[in-house]
Amino acid sequence: MSSALTIINYGAGNLRNVQKAIEHLGGRAVISSSPDEISRAEALVLPGVGHFQDGMRGLTSRGLDGAIREAVLERRSALLGICMGMQLVAQDGEEGGPAPGLGLLPMSIRLLESDEPGFRLPHIGWNEVRHRPGTVLFEGLPSTPDVYFVHSYHAVCMDESVVAATCPFAGGFTAAVERAPIFAVQFHPEKSQRFGLKILDNFLRYCRTRA
Repeated sequence: MSSALTIINYGAGNLRNVQKAIEHLGGRAVISSSPDEISRAEALVLPGVGHFQDGMRGLTSRGLDGAIREAVLERRSALLGICMGMQLVAQDGEEGGPAPGLGLLPMSIRLLESDEPGFRLPHIGWNEVRHRPGTVLFEGLPSTPDVYFVHSYHAVCMDESVVAATCPFAGGFTAAVERAPIFAVQFHPEKSQRFGLKILDNFLRYCRTRA
């Protein structure tokens, strides 16, 4: 990867923390809200916190939804979705009522529910994740690394082959997905200390191998 990663700015926050984490790892990252720049980018990061429908409105109002689809589906640019960014790559979400997502992966976003005693939302804090062998994002990590979550919704995958990791909270939910060149995590790697940095570094390494 010869050029910088492009962090997509659609008004959903946490951009600078992601940029600083990538720079700490020796990568270069620019923040952009330009559809032209995003459609031509070699690698994209879609972070975000907040409401699914607001996130999609932020993308569509700036013309970024089509730019992302062009980059990823037509040019095969790498994409890493983080937290709400993972949810937005889904086909649809139910937060605030049914709404379409970017449609990049076969999954839907649903409210976390559980009968476990003491279950509360939002799910905030550190939890282990259990990743399957051979994933790009979790290469070189222990089998159950702890990472940091802040969310109330989760991905329900129609194709289990995209599931890269699960979290046992609330009876278990999908914590990460992979279908190259698309990768996404429900947790915040930029807030997950050494394990999170390793996940970001693995994405950077993947992008470099495609240059």
